[in-house]
Amino acid sequence: MIPVDIRILDRKNPPVLKFPDRCVNCGRPKRTVLPLKLNMGVEERGGAVLMEMSVPLCRECEQKERRITNVTLVPFVIGGLAAFVIAFIPVWLVTPAGTTAQTISFPLIAGTLAGIIAGLIGGTALEFASKIIFAPAYGRLLLKRPFTAISLFNDSEDVIGLSTRFTKDKHALKLIFENGEIGRKFISLNPQEK
Repeated sequence: MIPVDIRILDRKNPPVLKFPDRCVNCGRPKRTVLPLKLNMGVEERGGAVLMEMSVPLCRECEQKERRITNVTLVPFVIGGLAAFVIAFIPVWLVTPAGTTAQTISFPLIAGTLAGIIAGLIGGTALEFASKIIFAPAYGRLLLKRPFTAISLFNDSEDVIGLSTRFTKDKHALKLIFENGEIGRKFISLNPQEK
């Protein structure tokens, strides 16, 4: 495992990272690239500035990554939507409407808030159950992956063989390579980094 820190001098102009032409997980020749986009937390010309990376994967690792995504993301979305609807409807129906223009839509707002909270909890619970069920098949790759709800709020990306996280102030990006050889090659292709 090789950690690499990428300094970000200007968040409106993030660095362009070069990856080796081999799978980031196993080192075999690449078949495809997985695009990753990280929000830099600033806007330019009315749009969010994104740091884009093209992570190379071989055929087998790409298929594993897609299966792991299906085991985590699909249950989160299905469980989240079901919990949202189950919480939204009763809260929307029971909450009294206000009498002024500012409070007339209060039932809709209260139902939506309750639905979002229930959706995050329900989706995470179903994703947790899915991880437990499929852990024997995927092992460490699946269990190490953070829950989708956490990934939504912490500006990180995890793919097979690579984890990315911003520092708290977004002045650096930490990449953790599972394959040490690929990590060292990445460092040689991006010489400005330590």
